[in-house]
Amino acid sequence: MKRLLVYCLIICGISSFAQQQIGAVKVTKEEWDKLDKVFQATIDAISNNNEAAFNKIAYPVIDCIDCVGTPEFNNRGYFVTRDVFYLNIAGNFTKSPVYKALVKRGYTFGAILLKGYRPKYLPDNYPEDLTLYEVWIPTYLANELSKVHPGTSHAFQFVKINGEFKLFGMTSIP
Repeated sequence: MKRLLVYCLIICGISSFAQQQIGAVKVTKEEWDKLDKVFQATIDAISNNNEAAFNKIAYPVIDCIDCVGTPEFNNRGYFVTRDVFYLNIAGNFTKSPVYKALVKRGYTFGAILLKGYRPKYLPDNYPEDLTLYEVWIPTYLANELSKVHPGTSHAFQFVKINGEFKLFGMTSIP
């Protein structure tokens, strides 16, 4: 019984800490519509191998866990130049599981506030808390690849700089 109580206290403490570090973001319908247009332009640029269009949408430095390193959390992220991101993602994008899932299943939006986290690559006037606007694609559903596979989702992450959405990252879970 004592063990159960200790586990419950640990879980409550972790949950409380996470809630203090990650907050919800209120986003207007107009902002979601604007993000939707930027996301669609991003997909069009990558799908059509239009690097010039991609460069207009993408922030100069992009956090891309799928571009370098192992899928392990680290405080700096996996930042690469937008050129490196483009080379990693655009080449065969229309043949990728992410693109196929996007076409088949669609996507959803979400936004989170990471309190006390501000990557050094953002402009000096960017707030101390990072707001990420995410477009999630359910790449594989649970049990789709095998009976025990939990499923996978990928997200294109955007930041708002001077009122404009810029591609700032790509991540996946689990």
